[in-house]
Amino acid sequence: MLNVVAKILKQFYASSDVKVDGVLLAEEKAVVIDRVAIISDLHLGIENVLAERGIFVPRMQIDEIISQANKLVRKYKIDKLIIAGDLKHEFSKNLPYEWRDIEKFLNEVEARVEVVRGNHDNYLSAILSKFNVPLVDEIKIGDWKVVHGHFNCEGKKIIMGHEHPTVKIRIEGAIYTFPCFLRIAIDDRIVIVLPAFSPFLAGSNVLEIDSFLSPILSKVDLSNVEVYGIADEIYYLGRIGDLKSI
Repeated sequence: MLNVVAKILKQFYASSDVKVDGVLLAEEKAVVIDRVAIISDLHLGIENVLAERGIFVPRMQIDEIISQANKLVRKYKIDKLIIAGDLKHEFSKNLPYEWRDIEKFLNEVEARVEVVRGNHDNYLSAILSKFNVPLVDEIKIGDWKVVHGHFNCEGKKIIMGHEHPTVKIRIEGAIYTFPCFLRIAIDDRIVIVLPAFSPFLAGSNVLEIDSFLSPILSKVDLSNVEVYGIADEIYYLGRIGDLKSI
């Protein structure tokens, strides 16, 4: 499949890493600033929620997430890994899988972890307290403010999650979905939206939405949003308005 994708996408600029506004967009679905990496929307324990709804899937997400996180840590020599919200999945309580998966993640990831509160992270502090990891509303990294994105905030440079952006591209009669980064200019503000780090989340196709979920992005002109797709490398695909016209 990737050979077919490469044929279609070769018209676009591609690299394993792309620098945007002074930060690195990494193919591992992370933003890297010096020796700090930022990821979002892990949704650990989602299998437990699906099981309660009668949908049973193998409990494999945690091992893949830890593997990908450690690959990221080693590749960029990361000292600190910031989770930009939604470390867990269930809103209303802490489920058994969430306890076990978060503990496993914090024990096995090879960097110091800091966690920003997401809208799914109710009751997460009870799990994090065992590891002396605080749950905060935002973290500053240089000029950048890291938030989840489910509430409004001040700041000229923002890195956030919450939207789970993907882009769907038709290739030789089939439709493929790729996670993507978004770069959004709002007046004098720059916002970078992270793809979901969870391999289980289908995400929202940015070519089909009418608006974003986040109040930070409530006044955004979708047609001017820049899209960076991830398919082994990072492809600058252009603006949503241009992609819709193709």
